[in-house]
Amino acid sequence: MRKHRILLADDTDDIRIAFQEGLESHGFEVVPAATVSGALRLISTESFDVLLSDLHMPDACDGFTVVNAMRHTQPNAVTLVLSSYPVLQAAMTALPLQADQVLVKPIGFAEKWIRS
Repeated sequence: MRKHRILLADDTDDIRIAFQEGLESHGFEVVPAATVSGALRLISTESFDVLLSDLHMPDACDGFTVVNAMRHTQPNAVTLVLSSYPVLQAAMTALPLQADQVLVKPIGFAEKWIRS
């Protein structure tokens, strides 16, 4: 059985590691990207089922660049944006533009991600 592939784009090591470990423990294949350019390179060279991208990495709204690239390159991928409260307003504009859902940090894996 093929694992669903997730591109995880976040410039914060601790967050990236926590999400990767949590998602992999539930059977997902996670490919991490610590930079916008790294995420864009992966989007152009590999196939993903899901994009999970921080909105603010390292500049405000950098996540929109990643989301936009995913939407144009892999339009069938589910696109999720991670945001914390200070940038939540900007993140909410992502919904009608490109993202399928905005997830507010902190997020619990059991409540938000995995429904068995």
